[in-house]
Amino acid sequence: MQNFLMDLIAVLGANFFLRRHRKYRYLIAASAAASVVGLFLLLTVKNVMLYAIASHFLLNTAMVFFCFGRCGKKEFLENWTVTYFVVILLGGTLEWLSENRVLSREFLLFGIVGIFGVYGILLYLMQRKDFRNHIMEVQIKKCGRCLTLRAYWDSGNQLRDPYTGQGICILSDEKSKSFFNQKDDRFRLVPYCSLGESAGMLWVTDVDELLLFDGKKTIRVAHVAVGIANAGLMENREYDLILHASFL
Repeated sequence: MQNFLMDLIAVLGANFFLRRHRKYRYLIAASAAASVVGLFLLLTVKNVMLYAIASHFLLNTAMVFFCFGRCGKKEFLENWTVTYFVVILLGGTLEWLSENRVLSREFLLFGIVGIFGVYGILLYLMQRKDFRNHIMEVQIKKCGRCLTLRAYWDSGNQLRDPYTGQGICILSDEKSKSFFNQKDDRFRLVPYCSLGESAGMLWVTDVDELLLFDGKKTIRVAHVAVGIANAGLMENREYDLILHASFL
């Protein structure tokens, strides 16, 4: 248990100081796996030097890799160095406290893990609040038709139609089928680049206007370009439309 807590604190520290924003479940799972393998090495490897090399370099390196995932050499070296530094610092602190009988090792380790746990909960709640503040009610209108839905303002949506210069909103495939008329509404293919898609093509059409209700005022945007997301990409979410960054 003590080795698991020390490994977990080390990767939590690296995650915090380097701002990697890795989810806690990955860090906990990798730390637990490293502790199990470390216990196996302790029981099976009799050579002290071989055990030290396997546990401190091979096992710790594998734990850092599984905690933070595949990355560049520089970033991996940063992850490994900070994790190992936290282990050394924590080990020295525990040794000093034990010798001076200030606090028990278990009390300190559980206390540090508890601090990171509270920090993680507060960070999640703040991110959730910020996310909720970006969701609002909108209406899109076209040829007398009107659709009311929930939209998410995404500052990262910088997609523009290269032919007209319009900022493009992204509508879920399910909502588009219930609103647009595939025969009468004119669609065009717009090239785009995104994470995991270097040369994608997006079906885009125009709506007459978009009304955005942010709780204080109503924003009207005329002649808005709306792209249709791939099937399944935006279903089962809290919103059906991603607004372009320029809308707010």
